Amino acid sequence: MKKIIIVGSSGFVGKSLNNFLSKKNYKIINFSRSSKKDILKVKKLPKSDYIIYCVKTNDIKKSLYLFKYFKNLLKNYSKKIKILFFSSGSVYGPRFQIKKFKETDKVSLKKINNFSNYKKNYAKEKIYLEKEFIKLSKEGFKVSIVRGFAFYGKYILKYNYLISEIIKAIKTKRKLSIQSGTFRSYMHANDMCKWLIKIVKNSSKDCPIYNLGSDKKIDLHKLIKFLNKKYKSKIFIKNKENKKVDFYIPSINLAKSRLKLKNTIKFKNAINSLLK
Repeated sequence: MKKIIIVGSSGFVGKSLNNFLSKKNYKIINFSRSSKKDILKVKKLPKSDYIIYCVKTNDIKKSLYLFKYFKNLLKNYSKKIKILFFSSGSVYGPRFQIKKFKETDKVSLKKINNFSNYKKNYAKEKIYLEKEFIKLSKEGFKVSIVRGFAFYGKYILKYNYLISEIIKAIKTKRKLSIQSGTFRSYMHANDMCKWLIKIVKNSSKDCPIYNLGSDKKIDLHKLIKFLNKKYKSKIFIKNKENKKVDFYIPSINLAKSRLKLKNTIKFKNAINSLLK
């Protein structure tokens, strides 16, 4: 039985991984600030085959402090361990044109200054941590980085993501305003977990970086129109046409070609099950 440590297991990614891996042949060891197993209270990490690090603090200083503590725990750890850091597609900054993000796109603090305060701080946190995990790979650890985009699944309604707000609005007959020209793509949690496991298994000293998500473009206004018709609802307010687009969709060709990964769950089928 393989052992896997999940650091930051109380969020959507951590909960989805626990749900997915509980049905597989894995022993799961969870660490989160909201549970009794806080990583800051650990003096020695238990032996494991893999570590998935998906901590989110929204505080750069706190996040770097947590990483430093985590890195100290690795000092006497075998370098055979394979580590995955869950970053975010937000590190690329906002995109105002219909063009998918590629892993080769330049990542810089200058680009993310176009975000609002919350997104800006979140993206900065991920950029700083990516640099730290790359340093970790140069010290001989086998590391990989994934830049996560938009997801949905069993636990999504517990969080205030855009897709969560759309589903909640349908369910509660609440009005919701979404900017025109907003494009997203959504990866189901089960596909997300399959990808994460395959990617962490292929971690290396070269620290490969992969986009994680779906590349199927969804115009959110068209999605809303479809849902309104299907559920006989007219609860959404359309904003006036905006000249700028809000495009947040990855190219996943690298994961497809190198690791033979693909998305297997169709968005419209799964979203209907969530609404039911």
